[in-house]
Amino acid sequence: MSKIAIDGTALYGRFGGVEYALSSLLGALGEIDQENHYVVYVPRDAPAPVVQNARWRWAQLPFAGANKLRRIAWQQRELPRLLQCDSCDLLHAPTYVCPLSCPVPIVLGVYDLIALTHPQFATRANRLHYGTLLPRCLKGAREIIVPTQAIKTDVEKYAPDAKTHVVPLGVENDFRRAVNEDEREIMRRRYSLPDDFILFVGNHEPKKNLASLLRALPFVPGAPPLVVVGGVHSWRGYAPQTNARVLDLGYVPRRDLPGLYVMCRAFVFPTLAEGFGLPILEALACGAPVVAGQAAPLPDLEKVALLCDAQRPADIARQLRRVLLDGELSAELSRNGREYARPFTWRRSAEMTLRVYDAALKSK
Repeated sequence: MSKIAIDGTALYGRFGGVEYALSSLLGALGEIDQENHYVVYVPRDAPAPVVQNARWRWAQLPFAGANKLRRIAWQQRELPRLLQCDSCDLLHAPTYVCPLSCPVPIVLGVYDLIALTHPQFATRANRLHYGTLLPRCLKGAREIIVPTQAIKTDVEKYAPDAKTHVVPLGVENDFRRAVNEDEREIMRRRYSLPDDFILFVGNHEPKKNLASLLRALPFVPGAPPLVVVGGVHSWRGYAPQTNARVLDLGYVPRRDLPGLYVMCRAFVFPTLAEGFGLPILEALACGAPVVAGQAAPLPDLEKVALLCDAQRPADIARQLRRVLLDGELSAELSRNGREYARPFTWRRSAEMTLRVYDAALKSK
């Protein structure tokens, strides 16, 4: 039995992909690990704990999660002392950075290295923060968890001796269930949805490449309207204009996403850089035919989705036309996508994470 500390300071406010992934992983760890004890450090504005039993303690910190400078100072100066005070055996730092000096072994979670490999797609603050700390964190961690082989390859360029493990993300069960007609009608009324639509889910930022999708639409005659979901951490100037052909829903609660995926004619995700591509996996699990940018790193994605050169709107349009006009192809993509997504569960992610914890503890 060990005591595992988890840096949960990312858990606050409206969740994006990283926050949902961390919350889901913690929930799955709570379900399957009946041996270890946990202390999760969370900001004062964190939501209710996803695990509530005697082996888990949620330690509320005296600052808000949005206070990024305070979070950074806490991670580097105060967290090492807390680990000793709480008699922890291991630290899981699941969101890119960890203390540069730490009294216990570190398992570092890295979803992507975009701030280093594609700095044009990172904010100025993230370029400074991760550009300064991430290379040193990669070299200082006992074990590193990444979501795809592509990110493992990136990590090895910066830290050739790192012990890096690929632990894919998962999809909650809600994304695998049927959505009945009553639920669809509720969704149509709630969001004023058209009867037929294309779907994009992602933050409004350069790497998601929504602008190229908007430029592609005129090359798809008769295409249904585009419904855009996201914007939890939007960049200024990247939100689309709502009009007759584009409906921007903004931030949508996670409970409503499965219905949107199930109802859309096609899901389009022309990403230019990605660590995993969780919206793609969610869409596949729901049976939505997918058109994705070639930068999406999910393994063998070309077998279950149509890939496009995301920098060329004409190529996005070409693949979108295929999905919309070929009913047999669309049905095949839907079937194959559901089957592809079946093994991606948070339980599997948690089991693999526990094995990484064991490796880190055994090498103390």
